[in-house]
Amino acid sequence: MTLKEEIQNGESRTLEYKLELPQDNQKWIKTIIAFANGAGGKFVIGVNNKRQIKGVPAATDVFELKDGIADKIGQLCDPQIMFDVYQESVGDKTLIIIQVFPGNSTPYYLKALGKENGTFVRLGATTRNADLTTLDELELRKKRKSYDELPNLDLEVTDTDIKYLCNDFSKRTGKKITKETLLNLHLFGKKDGKLVATNAYAIFLGKHDYLSRIQCARFKGTDRVKFIDKKDFSGPLLEQVENAYNFVLGHINMGITIDGLYRKEQYELPEKAIRELILNAVIHRNYMMNSSVQMAVYDDRLEVSSPGSLYGTLTLAEALAGRSSIRNKVIAEVCDKLDVIEGWGTGLKRIIASCNEMGIAPPEFLEIGDLFRINFYRPSYAKSDDKATINSKNGDKATINIKGDDKATINMSYQEKIMTYVAEHPHVKTQDIALHIGLKLTRTKEYIYQLVEEEKLVPFGSNRNRTYSVKGQDK
Repeated sequence: MTLKEEIQNGESRTLEYKLELPQDNQKWIKTIIAFANGAGGKFVIGVNNKRQIKGVPAATDVFELKDGIADKIGQLCDPQIMFDVYQESVGDKTLIIIQVFPGNSTPYYLKALGKENGTFVRLGATTRNADLTTLDELELRKKRKSYDELPNLDLEVTDTDIKYLCNDFSKRTGKKITKETLLNLHLFGKKDGKLVATNAYAIFLGKHDYLSRIQCARFKGTDRVKFIDKKDFSGPLLEQVENAYNFVLGHINMGITIDGLYRKEQYELPEKAIRELILNAVIHRNYMMNSSVQMAVYDDRLEVSSPGSLYGTLTLAEALAGRSSIRNKVIAEVCDKLDVIEGWGTGLKRIIASCNEMGIAPPEFLEIGDLFRINFYRPSYAKSDDKATINSKNGDKATINIKGDDKATINMSYQEKIMTYVAEHPHVKTQDIALHIGLKLTRTKEYIYQLVEEEKLVPFGSNRNRTYSVKGQDK
């Protein structure tokens, strides 16, 4: 992808642009730090907030500007950040690019503010102060440690729990799993002749934290307003996965494919993909965050939300290409050993492949702040009639689509979704609108800006606390 194409796609976790370098050095240095603490990124000078490439003024001493940038990064940041500053021409315009490389000495921070207040991270297209949980994870990254392998001193390793794990894992693998196997998988360790539990041990037993669970819900319509069914699954991790999987299957449609003399039942979404989505959510979530994995079934989609953005230096494009960055090494290794997963880094590709096999659209993958979300759209949503229908294919093949509950009949545009949501929730903030429609914050802002320009929405308040209502609805 060219730089021009990146700019046209808008600001993101790895891209920010300004028309000119802010005079307050801390304003832009914070983003440089955030890039270093994440997947790296480009800070581009010479582009306005409408994505128009204006370039740096012709009178600018480009070499002096580049030297000044390099000097400020070296002076204000700690530890030393790896970066490059260069110029690039787009048409007849000259842009200055600060290319920041992801670092291994996290957390990087602003010296003047100190580590606790001066560490910044990138959430979507915004730069934020790292909270204590994120700061702890950055410290673990520097030590090449994962949270799930740390000792859990609040939990005692008992013969009863060891026996449960050995029996459960043996049933799943068809192989004999022993206490020694669990020790080799780092579910517990030894210290002074005593067994010491890890966080992974607690998570697999369902004894980690009450938020280490999967929340499942079936909503009426396409937003989180009215519950049809709701269940929270706690307890042993792999039991949670099974229960969540069965919950989803119970709330999506089953179809019957007739091929000649043979009849085959098939869900509207591939079962392998659903299971893989749940496993990815529990294996890669951030267990230090006070949130649960959520599985929400709507009329139009299955929505999977996992606490924690993509881990470390991993970008979404890299994840979809098959690269992995493991947040929970022990959990991933145990699942690999149990053949619950087929190999690190291939989960998203297998999900897409299973959709291609069924001839349906693959899911939508989104990073929304410190949340990773997957929207899996249901093919039945567009069907308008509530009776079973038969679509003939190739003479002797037919598909019967068995309808489920309350299907909507149209797909709304994003602007229509925004208008509908704001009409139902006057004085709503941009972040809430983005979360509802499942778009990045920057793209949502563009739609809102268009609606304000068309005088369909009315803004209230300052930038930080700005809310929106439908014109004429509220004063």
